[in-house]
Amino acid sequence: MSKIQQALQRLQQKQAADQRDRKTAGANSGSLPRNEPVPAASASLLAAEAPDRGATSSSGDLKPVHKVDAERLRLSGLLPPTDANQTVAEEFRRIKRPLLVNAQGHEAERGQHMNVIMIGSAMPGSGKTFCSINLAMSLSMERNRTVLLVDADVAKPHISRELGLDDRPGLLDLLDNPNASISEAIVRTDLNDIRVLPAGTRHEQATELLASDQMKSLIHELSTRYPDRIIVVDTPPLLLTSEAHALASLVGQIVIVVESGNTAQQSLSQALGTLDPSKPINLILNKSRYSIGGDYYGGYYNSYGYGD
Repeated sequence: MSKIQQALQRLQQKQAADQRDRKTAGANSGSLPRNEPVPAASASLLAAEAPDRGATSSSGDLKPVHKVDAERLRLSGLLPPTDANQTVAEEFRRIKRPLLVNAQGHEAERGQHMNVIMIGSAMPGSGKTFCSINLAMSLSMERNRTVLLVDADVAKPHISRELGLDDRPGLLDLLDNPNASISEAIVRTDLNDIRVLPAGTRHEQATELLASDQMKSLIHELSTRYPDRIIVVDTPPLLLTSEAHALASLVGQIVIVVESGNTAQQSLSQALGTLDPSKPINLILNKSRYSIGGDYYGGYYNSYGYGD
């Protein structure tokens, strides 16, 4: 049995256990309904833990800082509610650790661009954007590391919109104009000092641009420009678009977000079948209300997830 098959088997077992727990909890008068609105709150635990890097990053840039509306992110479900902050932070610490191990010192063994991590899903609504943002925030806690979050879901650029960057030039502009400045397109934010490359200006040939040689060159440039940088790429759902497949071929590591109780095994198997099995491919079980642990290399994690 392959690692992916083992992961699918464990995932089924976890989903079944989660559903049983949900039914049991539903009988408890103190439990919350699944569709209860995410409560608004102040800064997240993850943001509060961010180290003070001062005005200059480890890569030496002094770019103006874009102020992110954390309240808006929480209301949109892209940051956890206050009472789940600590749990979510711990889940993403568990998730990031093996990804960092792969990114450090395994370039020759595991392939190129191991510091570039694709976050995808089989279908929309699984919570991949939630996972992209919170993974990026957790990675940014690492000492001597900077994080670049790339919004490559250009048809539905949730990250760009919710961070207030939907009017900025970004990924598509860099692909459409090889002379455009990467440094000018990347935005430094006050969200744990994360850098963001917005989706950019809408383009009628967006699919072709994401599958182009220019995209390949851009990924290489982003991966190698700073040795301390981890790149998290939020991508479109694998079963809805062809550009996600092209992006998957360029990254070093792949994380697929699975919505607890809703992602069909057939859809997940079909999505995984489109990926290069030689790459590290891992799963996040998302929107699970109860933490049931997690392990790696078998490719399964557990995470509390909310928005798309």
